[in-house]
Amino acid sequence: MGEEAAGTKLRIVCAKCGDTLAPLAHVCPRCPDALPRAEYAEKRFVMQDRGDIFRFAAWLPAEATVETTIGPTVFRSEQLAETLGLTELSVAFSGYAPEVTARNVTGTFKDFEALPTLLYLREHGATGVVLASAGNTARAFAYAAGVLGFPTTIVVPEAAAASVWVPARPTEDVRLIVLAKSADYATAIRLAGAIAARYGIHPEGGARNVARRDGMGTTILEYARIERRLPRHYVQAVGSGTGAIAAWEAALRLQATGEFGDPAPQLHLAQNVPFTPIHDAWTAGEEIEPERDVEGQLRRIAAITAPVLANRTPPFALEGGVRAALRATGGHTYAVTNSEIEAAQRLFEEREGLRIGPESGAALAALCQGLALGWIDRAESVLLHVTGNGDAVLRRDVALRPVPVWRRVPPERDAALQALDRAFAR
Repeated sequence: MGEEAAGTKLRIVCAKCGDTLAPLAHVCPRCPDALPRAEYAEKRFVMQDRGDIFRFAAWLPAEATVETTIGPTVFRSEQLAETLGLTELSVAFSGYAPEVTARNVTGTFKDFEALPTLLYLREHGATGVVLASAGNTARAFAYAAGVLGFPTTIVVPEAAAASVWVPARPTEDVRLIVLAKSADYATAIRLAGAIAARYGIHPEGGARNVARRDGMGTTILEYARIERRLPRHYVQAVGSGTGAIAAWEAALRLQATGEFGDPAPQLHLAQNVPFTPIHDAWTAGEEIEPERDVEGQLRRIAAITAPVLANRTPPFALEGGVRAALRATGGHTYAVTNSEIEAAQRLFEEREGLRIGPESGAALAALCQGLALGWIDRAESVLLHVTGNGDAVLRRDVALRPVPVWRRVPPERDAALQALDRAFAR
């Protein structure tokens, strides 16, 4: 350790021991229970003169940038703020809505992860990547893979396969592997890891991927650019919670400049009843046990309106993970019902004139709960993150094409690898 670095732009360090790690490292050899972090040579909050995500290139790992419409959009709410009685409500709209200048081409904030990740991998010698997804991430990486011509293998449960499309002609750079008769994201994660080890493909890393987190953190950077301060409260629905970690890390980076004396935003994280592992663990002061009562968990996942929030293996207890972020910010978690989500979606469209996805409805429902409980002061600044709005508006403007399935395999690891041995040998 220590002899390799990511170059002059940044170094990758362990969040626990501070050791320098290799550029593409996801795990510290000394501290496997800790996340890696990026420490940038540029300590000031500087921006390029452009309107996309690469406005914040100084705090994104890759040296390269590309022309894109992808980037964070933040605006002040008037109508919704008035309805909720909030003095200062801002909305981070990370979907596709040209009327508010949001042009994320697969409709969610996962677009912020994919381009920075693939650019960084390519710069450090990776010749391909493998990842798992419950749908949104698959779309973002499939699109970015086509833009960059970067070989990308994506594993999804069959329940998510129909949601894997791109706003362009699919390319052969993407290999979509579908787990037959499965709705379990955790199974897809395990198979993606096995594929990486067996065939020598670089694993994307999930929450351990610093490029993914720093890409998502640009939402906080955009708020700071506009308001020249940090929000007091940050509200988001979470599956893994990686976006919440990213928001916290971006706030810490801004504080370190000396320009922002505000405390890091208090995190308010929503999950969809009846599948609420992060909420349950946080409120009970316990750990998450993803292999306990798996069948029961899968039944609960099948009952939620926002399936992209269904992650059985979130980075909750890792050093630098979700629990640490909640503790550091004095945060709260929420359990919101399907009916609360649907009501929140209707409310947002009525007041702001924009459609939002169920995961974003979960965030708004949590904001309503936080106000009712007195956890959010109506006179304080709030940033509500609308992490996606689905494909309805995109379909109005763009032809969306399904990503063809490369291989459909059994969900059992050994049987899947046996089937894939023949496919990868060709």
